[in-house]
Parts: sequence; C-alpha cells; structure tokens
Amino acid sequence: MTTQTTTTAPTVEVLSSGASTPFYSTSDIPETPSDDVGPLARALSLSPKGVTPQRWFVDLAFHEIGLSPHPHIFYLNPNEIGDDHESVNIACSICFKQYNIVITTGHGYCPGQAHHFHSRFDSDTTVAECCHCGASVNAFLEQSTLPQSLIYRIRTNRRPKVNDSNLPHFHDTLGVLIRILETATKPDSGSINADSNMFRVKIGLDDSSKEFFQRTRFSLVDGRLHPPEYTPDNVRFLYRCLFQLQLVLLHEKPAEVNGLIPAHTLMLDRLGAAKYVSEKSEKPINLSEKASLLEERDSSHGKLGCVSNMTDDLIIEAFHTQLSHDVSASHPLVDVLSEIQKKRKSERLEIEIICQRSEGIVTTAELRNAYRYFEIPDNGEGISSDVLLGLIRGSLKSGSMENLKIIAKARNDPELNQLLEQPVDDIQLDDPTLDIYYALNPVGLSNIGNTCYLNSLLQYMYTVNEIRETVLNMEAYIENEQEEGWKEKVIDGRTLTKKDVAEAKEIVGELNKLFNLMQTAKSRSVTPSNRLVELLLSTGGVDGATDNSPKRADRFFEQQDVSETMAILMYRLSAAFQPIVSEQGAKPIDRFSKLFYVKANKKIEEGERRLIQEDFSTLLLNVKDDTSLEELMDDYFDAGDPEPTSPTVTTTEASAGSKDEKDTKAVQMSDITVAELPPVLQIHLIRTQFDKSDKTSYKSNATVALPKRIYLDQYLESNQEEHETRFKRMKLWKRERRVCRKMLDVVKSQAASEALFQGSPSLDDNARLNGSPPGDTAAQPTPSGDSAKVDPGLEEITRISELTKTLRNEASDLNTAEYTIHAVFHHEGGANFGHYWVYIYDDKAETPRWLKYSDDTVSEVGLAQENEVFNGYQGSTACFCVYVRTSEPDIVHTVHRMIS
Repeated sequence: MTTQTTTTAPTVEVLSSGASTPFYSTSDIPETPSDDVGPLARALSLSPKGVTPQRWFVDLAFHEIGLSPHPHIFYLNPNEIGDDHESVNIACSICFKQYNIVITTGHGYCPGQAHHFHSRFDSDTTVAECCHCGASVNAFLEQSTLPQSLIYRIRTNRRPKVNDSNLPHFHDTLGVLIRILETATKPDSGSINADSNMFRVKIGLDDSSKEFFQRTRFSLVDGRLHPPEYTPDNVRFLYRCLFQLQLVLLHEKPAEVNGLIPAHTLMLDRLGAAKYVSEKSEKPINLSEKASLLEERDSSHGKLGCVSNMTDDLIIEAFHTQLSHDVSASHPLVDVLSEIQKKRKSERLEIEIICQRSEGIVTTAELRNAYRYFEIPDNGEGISSDVLLGLIRGSLKSGSMENLKIIAKARNDPELNQLLEQPVDDIQLDDPTLDIYYALNPVGLSNIGNTCYLNSLLQYMYTVNEIRETVLNMEAYIENEQEEGWKEKVIDGRTLTKKDVAEAKEIVGELNKLFNLMQTAKSRSVTPSNRLVELLLSTGGVDGATDNSPKRADRFFEQQDVSETMAILMYRLSAAFQPIVSEQGAKPIDRFSKLFYVKANKKIEEGERRLIQEDFSTLLLNVKDDTSLEELMDDYFDAGDPEPTSPTVTTTEASAGSKDEKDTKAVQMSDITVAELPPVLQIHLIRTQFDKSDKTSYKSNATVALPKRIYLDQYLESNQEEHETRFKRMKLWKRERRVCRKMLDVVKSQAASEALFQGSPSLDDNARLNGSPPGDTAAQPTPSGDSAKVDPGLEEITRISELTKTLRNEASDLNTAEYTIHAVFHHEGGANFGHYWVYIYDDKAETPRWLKYSDDTVSEVGLAQENEVFNGYQGSTACFCVYVRTSEPDIVHTVHRMIS
C-alpha cells in the first residue's frame, strides 16, 4: 500500500490500514481440478450426496452465517461481472460477507436435466463438481471489507437528533462516501478538503469516519484526504468497499441505489439452471427472499438435493442419482419421495415408489423394525459386518428371514446375502465374534421406571477406576461398624450411626452385584436391582435432600437431578467404606475425596476482606443465555458483586461458621481462588431457572459451548500471586464483558418489545432459523426503511467477541493445569421431567471414540459427529460434564469388561 506525503507540509497524519498483502489477487481463487482423474472420481472424493444447482445456491445461503444467524441475501457486485469463465463477486446484504465464484463448464454436454453437484463446505471455501459432466463451481469466502462494527459506529454518530439539526444523517453520509469512493477509482482523482463545510455537514471528521478512510487506504495530510495510489489492487479494493456501502444504503434508502441486482438469476444462468421447468402445483420460489430460503432450507425436497418447485421428473432423476452414489441411503430417500408424493398426490411419484419397493427398498421405519427384531441398536451404525453377523446368528430362526433380507439389502453386504441362502438349520448360532463384540463394548442399563438419570450416573461412575475397583473388591475396604471399639464417623458435619453405615453397606452390596454384571455379562444390557434404586433415592441424611414418598406402580420412581443423586451416592460410599489413615495419629481422609474435591478460598468483602476456605466436589454454573463454558467459569471465579440469585456450589465448608445466615446477607464476593485441583473435575450446568413474574420454574434452553480441553491455571491462587498485574488486567476485561452482556440483554429485550408492538423483525427473528413456522411477513427480502436496520446489539456482540479473544490470548501460556473432556450428560424435557443420557469418551480404544449411553442402548458416536456430543440434538441439552486432568489419563477407563 502506498501512503501519500508532501515535502512542504509540516505535519503529516498517515491513515494506514496495516495491510501487508494486497487485498485481492487471482491466487485467492481455488484452482480448477486437473483432468488426471474422471469427474465421477472427483465428485465421490467430495460428498456422496449430490444437489441440483438451485439447492447448492440454497446451501451457500446458509454457509458461515455467524453470530446472528440469517440466510445470506446475495447481490452481484456490478464491478466484477466477467465472462462465463471469469470469477463473479457476490455479497450478502445483511452481513456483507463476500464470495468469489468460479464456474467451469466441464467436459461437454451434461446428460442430466440438471447438474448434480457433490460439494464440500469448509469454513472459507466451498467446492462442488457435477458427477454427470465434471462442471464445477468453487466459492471462496472473504469477510466483509469494512467491519460491521465500523458501519454501526458511523450510523450511531449520525442519527438525527431533535436538539441538533446540524448533525449529518446517516443515509446522506453514505451517499457522499459512495461518491468519494467512486471518484477514487478513477485515475488522477483529487484530494478532498476535510475542513470544508460540505464535508463537515455530510460526513464530519470523527473517530469513526477517520477509521473509515484509514481502512479505505486514504491518507490525511494537513486537513486533506488523499486517495490511494491508482493501482489494479487498490481499484479492486475500493470497488469492494463501494459495493458494501451500496448494500448498506439499500437498507436505508433503496430508491437511491442503482445497479444492484440479486445474484441468484445470473448464478443459476451460468450453472445452466435458469430456465428449468417448475412444477405448476407448487408456489414459485425466489432465492433472493429470506422467507423462500428459510422454507427451502427446511423442506424435505432438500434431502434429495432439490428445491420445492421442481417437477416430478427432476425429483425422480435426483433420487436415482443419489441412489447410484449411496445405496445405504435408499431408505431415507424413499421416505422423502413418499412425503413429497403424499403432498402432491402425484401418480408419477407413486409409480416410482411402487417400483422401488418391488426391488426390495424399504422405508426407514421398516429398516428400524428389522434391526430391532435382532436387538441391534441404532440401525447397526458403527457395528462391523462380522459383529453384525454374530448378533444376527444369535437370534436367527425361521420367521426372521424377512427381517434379515431387509438388512442385507440395506447394507449391500455379500456375507449377509450369503446367510440368506443358507437353511436356518445349517446356521451356526454360537459365534465367537459375539464374544469379541461384548469384550469391546460396555453394557446398557435397563430403565426400571424413570431411572434414566441414575443409569447415566452409574455408567459414568463405573468408568472411574478407583470407585469401580473399590466396589468390586468391597470386602477389603468395607466398614465394620460391629467391631469392638468402632468409632462413629462424621461426614459433612453429620455423625453417622451404625444404622446409617449398615444401610450404606447394603447399597454397596447391590452396587457390587451390578458392577459384576457390567463387567462380565454376555448381553447388551443388564438391569439394576429395585433395592439399589430405592436405597439411593432415600437421602440417608444428605443435607438439602428429602426422602421420596411411596412409589406408585405407574410411576415407579420420581426423576431426580444428576448432581443431587451424585451427592447422595458419594455420601453413601463414604459412609460404607473405611477412611484412609495416612499415618499414625493423622486425621482420617475420606476414600474418594481426592478424586473430585476442589480446595478453594473464597474472598469475602464485608467491611474488611476475609478469607473462607471451602471444598466442593461439583462446580455449579448457572446457565441463562447462550455462552461458553470458559465464560461461565470466568464469571464464577471472578464473581464481582453477586446478584441475589448468583449460583453457589455444593460445599463442605472447612470453616463451620461460613454458612451462618448472618454471613450470607449483605455479602460482597470478590473472587474465588483455587488452592488445589482434583484429578476429576465435575461441572453441573444449572438449567432450571425461576421466573419471578409468574413464580414458576422453567428450563433454560441456552446453548453452552463445551471445549474438548480447559485450562484452570488462571484460577490457581499460586499463579494469581505470581502474575498479579496480569490477572488484575484480565479481571477488568472479564467485568467489561459482563457489562456488555447485560447491555446486550437490554437491547434484545427492547428489540423484542418493539417487534411485538410494531410488527418489525427483532433480534430474536433468528428464532425462525431454529424451526419457527413459515409465514414471516416481517422478514421480506426487499429491505426498506427502518425495518431493515443493522441488528441491534451488534456493537455489544462485537465487543464481547473482541474481549473473549483478548482474554484467550492473554492466558495462552497458562496451560499447565490442563483437563480433557471425559463425559457429557444431556437432558431433554422440562424442568421436572424428560430423559437423561450420557456420552463418555473411550480414549483407550484402538481408535478413540465417543459412546452414547441411553438406558439399555449403548452406541458408538463417530468423531465426525462430535457436535452431537457437545450440543445434543437440540443444541441446548448438556447439563453436566466431567473433565479429567490430562496428565492423569489412567484415572478413568471407559470400557472395562471381563468376558470368558
């Protein structure tokens, strides 16, 4: 970049963007694949699922949609529309992200009615190729040339005010800036007097406008703005900035914008799909309308790679092409075909479905029932052919051949087909492959009446080596309360009687039976005893818990909270087993306390600062809004001035007086520092919230981003003393982030209220993207007036993102206290009902894997589907997570089986 200076000027202020490389070069465009392999091979190296050009455009509209989800409404950059084989530049009129699109025509005539693109969508590039003819379309993503936060600041400083009519209006400012950039794209363009009356009235030289000219490569020399040097790179860059300003003005005053046209028409034309025949019974679609894009994204036609107004012939062609690439997907494809046929009442589609069924292709429901017949979980996903054969042989009889035929057709497995040809009497039922399967996979736990929460907890506890081995070898460690001279035990401030210990020992006995079954059973699931559940659901004196009332036959057990049940179980185990005495005369230590307990110091300000030492086994974090685990932990350990509803932890206070009612009133918590960390860190994400207005509890559906690894160095007391200045700085940033979040809540609330009373789209219009019904008349594609302003809260969102990045960079070298994810519990349902399941990471497997435990079903979740583990099906169901210190991986063992 060139900056202009003058030898005669006494002062020079150079506005430099800091860019060290040109904004754009042809090297940014992905290369067209070479011809050394065929088009089909290249297509299959991408995604097996293919899509029509129209559907590809819909998918692109939802690519990298950012913090404020929305469909991209693409417009063409009028300055970069070249010939067919040149790149096209398009940009979203909402978030201003830009794509360079390159289309090649392939190897000649395409035999299909439409291209069938196989795609790969990465974070910054999309690649697609037609399996029929090799035509390709590549899209390279660039962020907006000018940050949205800058546009927001320019707008904020130029809002009309009643008391100051001299302030420039935002749309006037935009118009002048557009003309300035247009002039700067021409050779020999002159400088601009920033002190002129016109400049002051229409633009005004403040921090935001200075940043604008800095980013557009102007230089300020003695009150005059000089355009950047006239070079191809600079001209292209200015055109990109100009294009973005035109998109902003399109929202403010559409009538003042000329030459901008939606991108989908030209794009589809170059993809050979502009003049396809549409189905007359379906309503027309406009791929530059928000409502149409949302409907298409959620339509069943998309599963076939189509859009909703395509003809029956196009849909059938897409079905056959999909089927030719992925036979295993035949069942969901037939499901979609049936769904479209029912809606259209199409005879053509009905005939096609009949033909497919005559060839043995069945629906997903029929396939699921076939797998269930053989007690095979999750439609056999993640189960090898050898293991599957063993499972089927173990249940095969004369009436099961039809189910075997369905599975054999679905998997297209030659060994299963061979099994079909054998008489049932000749099939060997005892297969050693089955023993291998049992040895490598854990068993499920049957639900005996609202016990999914307990099953999930027991599966997790079984993976903790010390707990499992202590229970399995209970005789070596069990308490003997009948022994002469036995001394009463005190746990959490409560003195245990012999009766308490005897009841706890009974629980351990039942747990021992269950753990032995989980270790040796040659079955896919085992059943916990009713007695074990009854004993665990009685509190046994645990603080804050109450015994359950007698159970009804139709609802055997009341559903409990995982964290509460965990506290009861650990209390019972501590009561049943002998404590550890390290040396003569030393105070006995609970056998499992070092596994889970965090030793921390709470600094309290009440007139003067005082220190309270406490231990806790589970960190309780209150989840109200979408956030990350790191932010929740920052807010907990650096609490500042807590709100009355601020979450607390389940603690065993080292100071008996710390729970005085007097202490809990008018207390100002400064922060919490950690003195000692355990090998296993348990975190409860509290989703049950209380609505003060109607005095009811509800479940928060906020999404919490769970990292695979967390670092707790910044919370350690020793580090805070060593890096005092750094942590003070970080504390200020964390508090600023909290302030920004509160401001964002206010902005959201105001936007929602305005939308309610004015009918305009609010920040929560994004709910439409998460499954709200169609018919969003407020969110029409043509922006106009105040209804299409930049999202409220953008400045806060941007600042929160900046602060989070700054904090991560500041703590990047604090990585000694590293913890790795081990288990994630999920709960789906309301505050007082629903279903629990747990994912546990098996890092000892030959190929590390995630296992999903849902009552009697245990299934493998591939690493490619990790998003299911961290976000759940609804994106907001994680409620409890467990991290293990990375330096102590042997503290847990996920699959512990002993199969003879």
